Amino acid sequence: MAPISPTSLRVLDGSTVTTLEDIDGPVVIRGLQDEWRARELWTVDHFRHQYGGLRVPVREYPAGSEYEYTLSEDGLADFLDYWEKSRADHSLARDRRYLAEWNFVRDCPGLLDDFSIPAIFSDDWIDRLPEQVRFGRMWIFFGEPGCSTGLHCDTFSTSAWLAVLAGSKELRLVTPEAGRALRADDSLWSERTHDEVLRKSAGPLYEVTLRAGDTLYIPGDWYHEVRNPERNLMLTANFVEERKLLSFLAQFETRLTEPLSVLRQARNAQIRTWAGGDGRHDELAREEFRARQLDWVRAMTSDLREYERALLEWDAPGAGATEAPNGAR
Repeated sequence: MAPISPTSLRVLDGSTVTTLEDIDGPVVIRGLQDEWRARELWTVDHFRHQYGGLRVPVREYPAGSEYEYTLSEDGLADFLDYWEKSRADHSLARDRRYLAEWNFVRDCPGLLDDFSIPAIFSDDWIDRLPEQVRFGRMWIFFGEPGCSTGLHCDTFSTSAWLAVLAGSKELRLVTPEAGRALRADDSLWSERTHDEVLRKSAGPLYEVTLRAGDTLYIPGDWYHEVRNPERNLMLTANFVEERKLLSFLAQFETRLTEPLSVLRQARNAQIRTWAGGDGRHDELAREEFRARQLDWVRAMTSDLREYERALLEWDAPGAGATEAPNGAR
């Protein structure tokens, strides 16, 4: 059976786009980089001379592997020497290297002066979190042909924008509904995936080739896969839209509580041991201490019950069940 014919993404003029609320899928937006100094300034020589001594994360792809890699660390100048001289071909017969996920904001924040976050992506709900739980979410990629990023959707239901400054990138994307049916070893370029998974879903398979000056918007929970047809330079960032806020908070809270759950299990086991013994632990023997602990547990339980009530009321008769939450589409 023939592979599915991809659908091209819409291309929008950045001067006419003021909000994401009316955009219900990924789109390419042109003109958002027109005022960036980075378009001219970010050359190999600039990075080598200004930041060459930095250590950066580099993916090492062994010969024959398009997706599997190990992560190492290298000097930026050394990597750029390799990158600039590497053959611009698609052969998997040799080892390849990919500077990916470089958290340059932490290492050299001066680069932030060379561009501005497009206004339509600037309302990021992560910025409203307490400072101690915010996390880095902006990276620079130097791509090489034959190095790919496998099928995935971005963590915590975050949306993303990808700005290509040099070279080109190829992406294929599917809707969240189609993506949830995909398996760990699937590829959006695989005929097997098309036949066994995508044909059963109603959603289309999207495809785009991004070139210098293009900025791609990917909404949260959309599955995508990236290939590098040539050497390229990309700036990318994740952000949280209001319409994905509850999904983000639920997933992010789960990630934060994973290490805490281990401590809670150890605490609960110890309390049960003390409660079943002949003696009483000094703290638990004090009524005031036990009361504070119970108040703390009840407060957490109350918060979850309040959330439960709010969710149940959403679908209650007369509670606006036919209306979508603010910002949802």
